Amino acid sequence: MAKQENDTGVLNRLAGRGEEAVNRLMEELGKNEKVTDALARAMEAKGKVDERTRKTLGTVGLAAADQLEGLRNQIEALEKRLAALEKTEAGKAGETAATARSTTAAKPKTTAARPKPKATAETPKTTAARKPPTTRKSPPPPTDEPTGSG
Repeated sequence: MAKQENDTGVLNRLAGRGEEAVNRLMEELGKNEKVTDALARAMEAKGKVDERTRKTLGTVGLAAADQLEGLRNQIEALEKRLAALEKTEAGKAGETAATARSTTAAKPKTTAARPKPKATAETPKTTAARKPPTTRKSPPPPTDEPTGSG
């Protein structure tokens, strides 16, 4: 058990020394004007490449990764809203059905038949199949294009 604690202590000291060395190196590089200029130019070039890539993807009709992530997040949010709406609608439908059953059970059923409407001149006495109404096609609208004779 003591050996494991010694090994962990050695690893922690080595990691600390390595971190200190990297920090000193970064400070020294940060003081060097050539290095900072080169990093600035590299970051600027990367920004231009990213911008052109985004424009090219847009031209082709594709979305960039961050746009796709945003769309996925919107879809997730919409799916959650839809599920919540469906849940509330199902609850309302259940309440409506229960209300309809209770009011239907409370009403006495009548067995009297409704009187049939009398046939008039406008309504046929038989239920023979009717012809569908004919539709007239209107002529096409005039165009401003010159005709063959000119």
